[in-house]
Amino acid sequence: MRAKGYSAFSYADLSKIVGITKASIHHHFPTKDILGEQVVIQAFSDTQRQFEQIEATAKSAEKRIAAYVDLFLQSHRASLLPLCCALSADTANLPQNITEQTSCYFDMQIAWLTKIVQGGVDAGEFFPHTTPSDMALIIINLCEGASVVARATARPEVFSNNLKYINLLLNPLPFGE
Repeated sequence: MRAKGYSAFSYADLSKIVGITKASIHHHFPTKDILGEQVVIQAFSDTQRQFEQIEATAKSAEKRIAAYVDLFLQSHRASLLPLCCALSADTANLPQNITEQTSCYFDMQIAWLTKIVQGGVDAGEFFPHTTPSDMALIIINLCEGASVVARATARPEVFSNNLKYINLLLNPLPFGE
């Protein structure tokens, strides 16, 4: 799904990847809707674990934001779009259960980013000219958008540029400098 989108994804694709028959996949996931929903639920859980790992290893809010941006770069290097990005591009064709799970997945990331930005503000590390929740939206928008641009243009440097601009938004220079 992250490579070709929901509509182009098939049981045959999955069968080739995991090395089991399509019938076996159908046994566990009788419909594509159920399979797609489980993929999003699993990705949600995996991302929560990644966030816990980031918080355990990156002690500053700035490093946590950098680690978040790096997740998108890692996906790009694997020739994959972020799952939410890939699914959102296909929203008109998604069943409601997957649309709802995708929305929850976005909300979880936005909540985590808001928490990280707020922690940076509270620690005197960040001085944004907007609220932490608005800054979280800016960060996720930049990362999701960068994923599309990097894929279309084969320019992975958009991620380092994004991080530079995110840091400028979190710590803007005073006017006149």
